[in-house]
Amino acid sequence: MYLILFTGAPASGKSSIASVLSEELGIDMVSKDALKIELFEKYGFNSHEEKKKLSMRSEDRMYEVISAHIKDDKSLIVDNNFKNFDRIRLVWEEKKKNYIICINLVADSQHLAERYNMRIEQGNRHEALYTLDIYPIIHGKSHFHQKLTKEDVIRIQKNVTEETYGDFIETIDSNNLEQDFDAVLDKIRLFVKNIMGD
Repeated sequence: MYLILFTGAPASGKSSIASVLSEELGIDMVSKDALKIELFEKYGFNSHEEKKKLSMRSEDRMYEVISAHIKDDKSLIVDNNFKNFDRIRLVWEEKKKNYIICINLVADSQHLAERYNMRIEQGNRHEALYTLDIYPIIHGKSHFHQKLTKEDVIRIQKNVTEETYGDFIETIDSNNLEQDFDAVLDKIRLFVKNIMGD
């Protein structure tokens, strides 16, 4: 089996590329953001504290999915902005015959902030992910976080203590993802398929 990790800052392109690769390779995919959205839609939240608890539960659920796939020797693609890989390390290192492929997507902090804000403006990011306190949204009561700045992205990434982890690691520049999506995808596709032998 292979565990394929997509790592990188918010708006670096992890979800977009991981979902295409998942479909092409016929490999299951788990995304912490997708799991958060499921919980937010199911339960809603009435405070930042409630939102944080659901977010923590989504992270636990993501690791449950990872553990189950490892136990069943079933390949999996994971999309997440990891702070470190301690929890993966705990369940993975018993499986010495298997491999972790890590794709780290990187881009300029200013560009990431602009891309993130543009996704919100264009309706390409789920509302609950940038709602601070009340969801489903109640107009006049729900608050939304301010636009991300370059400094915000840098601050978020300062919490990252490990950028990559695995047997095969590739860092990919995603600065021009909007214009060069197919070219970036081709690089990743070739890297992964060379390892997997497909």
